[in-house]
Amino acid sequence: MDGFHPENIGRMIMGEAEAFIPATPYGIMLLLEHNNIATKGKHAVVLGRSNIVGRPMSILLSNNTNPGNCTVTVCHSRTQNLNEICSQADIIVAAIGQPEFLKADMVKEGAVVIDVGITRLEDASKKSGLQAGR
Repeated sequence: MDGFHPENIGRMIMGEAEAFIPATPYGIMLLLEHNNIATKGKHAVVLGRSNIVGRPMSILLSNNTNPGNCTVTVCHSRTQNLNEICSQADIIVAAIGQPEFLKADMVKEGAVVIDVGITRLEDASKKSGLQAGR
């Protein structure tokens, strides 16, 4: 069950308990909850607007729930002033599909960063020639 059916997405947007939450966004919400990350009133930036992670993540973070209750900005690779927007975020969820897109100078001190990246990168020092994405 992926939770992507239009009826289910509608339920998620409405905050209904019967909604099935897509796996990766749900896992991120559990990660925030498990680690007692304060989200209420925080500025969250979601890098990526995919229907699989970015959009559901923005909805979940903005819902009147705990974790949640964030002010959410959704950004993508064409967003203007991206460095400035990210540097104001308390929470950044990077799901943009480009390895090493988010740089250290884009993150303010103390911000929580969750990287959803799954891209493999070349690495000659590894037997496989690849390393897990960052």
